[in-house]
Amino acid sequence: MEQADQIPFRAIDDVGMLVPPGMPLPIDPEFDAAVKRAAGITRGAGIVMAAREIAADPANLLRTVLAVLKLLVFGRAQQTIDEVAGAAPKLGCKSGCAWCCYQSVSATIPEAILVAAHLADPADPRRAKVRESAARFRGLDESERRRTGAPCALLGEDNRCSVYDDRPLMCRAMMVTESEHCRTAHAAALQGESDAPVDQFVHAQYFILGDQAAMRGILRDMGLQDDVVELTRAVAALLEDPSLIDRWLDRKRIFGPEMAPPTP
Repeated sequence: MEQADQIPFRAIDDVGMLVPPGMPLPIDPEFDAAVKRAAGITRGAGIVMAAREIAADPANLLRTVLAVLKLLVFGRAQQTIDEVAGAAPKLGCKSGCAWCCYQSVSATIPEAILVAAHLADPADPRRAKVRESAARFRGLDESERRRTGAPCALLGEDNRCSVYDDRPLMCRAMMVTESEHCRTAHAAALQGESDAPVDQFVHAQYFILGDQAAMRGILRDMGLQDDVVELTRAVAALLEDPSLIDRWLDRKRIFGPEMAPPTP
């Protein structure tokens, strides 16, 4: 990869970024600047990487976009996760714990495409589950969606994500100190009660949301639709009409406001 001083810095002001729900406000200016600088470096590195890939193979734009997502953006997020895992006194997240898998997931369009690729086989039973979930949750705000008590359609019977290696950034960002807090929050949501407190690593989450913003910026620089979408509805739409991917690669706008994540 290029040396840091050779990578063009591309600020993310034009795309903005989400803020974790539990983040103390106002955000410390120095911390905020550090997160956005890291995102700007990732955006710049992504454009360099994309330019090289396209120069080598101009016909395979999709492979280029997914390579940037998986190798660069997911890689940056993993660095943050590894830092938390190495420094935190306790990390409650572990294999088989899925209390966070009962809510909507915000994702970039390439992340939705990556998940849809896992369901390419017409005989895959997850396809029907995704379509059913998309229909069931349509029009619900986040509180109403959580109150259904229905898990993500991609969650396996063993409480393990069936697309774990390619899970979206928002899923990667869900890190807590105590899984029991997540169980309690889930139970409260089912009863329509106020959110129970969950001790999350919100500063690390903010860095990962910076990675999401960087990916959006890279897409914008490539002329591709860069909106954040609700994962289940977007994947269902891609399964229903795979030609949406070609239209997106042709710089068409394939998703409208109806695909936006639900309001809190």
